[in-house]
Amino acid sequence: MDSDIKELTELNEQFIDAFRQGKWEVLEPIMSPDFRYLDGKSGEVWEPQRYIDNVNSAPLPTIGIDQVVIHVDGNTAVVSARSFVTEGRYTRYVDTYERRPEGWRCVHACLWPLQ
Repeated sequence: MDSDIKELTELNEQFIDAFRQGKWEVLEPIMSPDFRYLDGKSGEVWEPQRYIDNVNSAPLPTIGIDQVVIHVDGNTAVVSARSFVTEGRYTRYVDTYERRPEGWRCVHACLWPLQ
């Protein structure tokens, strides 16, 4: 269990680093080919290409995270945290991972603004 938490913590940092750099190629190795994203603000499920384009077109070099929680249940894990680019304007995300023969892969993500 501790090794899962360590690995998922590292994957979460890689996920955030991809957004800091605005580079899908940093994120792609940890994503499931069937990954889906739910926009918590609009309720829309984005097509994969829209998500890829968003990552590549909008680097967020100052993005920070806190309140990280990692929950592992068998071959499923949920990673959540509060994120922010500007202090006082927060979002929360939830990323769902599945353990596969090649390691943990993110299968779903959702992000929504906090009041």
